[in-house]
Amino acid sequence: MHVVFVEPSFPANQKEFVRALHEAGAAVTGIGERPKDSLDGDLRRWLVHYEQIPTVIDADALVRTVAWVSERMAVDRLEATVEAHVMAAAQAREALGIHGTSVRTAWLCRDKPAMKDVLREGGVPTAASMGGDSPDEILAFAARVGYPLIVKPRSGAGASGATRVDSDDELRGALAASGVGHGGSVAVEEFVEGHEGFYDTITAGGRVLHDFVSHYFPNVLEAMRTRWISPQIVVTNRIDSVPDYAEVRALGARVNELLGIDTTATHLEWFFGPRGLRFSEIGCRPPGVRTWDLYSAANEVDL
Repeated sequence: MHVVFVEPSFPANQKEFVRALHEAGAAVTGIGERPKDSLDGDLRRWLVHYEQIPTVIDADALVRTVAWVSERMAVDRLEATVEAHVMAAAQAREALGIHGTSVRTAWLCRDKPAMKDVLREGGVPTAASMGGDSPDEILAFAARVGYPLIVKPRSGAGASGATRVDSDDELRGALAASGVGHGGSVAVEEFVEGHEGFYDTITAGGRVLHDFVSHYFPNVLEAMRTRWISPQIVVTNRIDSVPDYAEVRALGARVNELLGIDTTATHLEWFFGPRGLRFSEIGCRPPGVRTWDLYSAANEVDL
């Protein structure tokens, strides 16, 4: 098995994916933005080859480089584990006929309004939302749904760039800051009250092979808005023995089905509150902030 891995040296935990692939017997080629002489000794041992390109989010450059690599050694998989790299990797896969996450699935897992439109149509409980570039249309949505609302980038990761607004004036300010009305576009959604958690999987052929649950305290948005807070992620290894997690698992399976998730790691965020379990968003990638290290420790495995 020959795996091309996108950006093996940054962030720091990326090298652990390369290590695990190497230990499993895969030949691993790295493609990244840093020069080859910046790779540490471990990566030099674990990689069979490395190519530097100006930016790994340039799909055309990625296609050219992977094609060049495949002429020398057939490529079985092309993997990216960072949110910003997922779409370019999917485009390269489709261009070169490599199995893995499709462009459609990558786009639905990046564009939050489109993601939630598909899931609502499929019966998944999720917040009312819209994507828009018109202040008037967004203010009309606010009038229908009510405050508070969350304004965030259409393709941001987690709560990155998210803002809570509680009035028309605050909404207008957030839209102006995002350039809405001047070429900018944002996702706007109903604020969901409740406890926040993660449901993360390793999925192959559309079937969940391994799954994990963690809980985030306080909620991500509150932690990011109040910087003195040191947020805590609490991991459980009781997913098989606590009946309430069955509902989370069923939600995750339905989301995977509707978005066409086939073979990838996934990171799903959910809320549970007065209205019950609600979907928040999903990425077709592993969770960040070394959460997989926590799952490995809690379950005595090496992910």
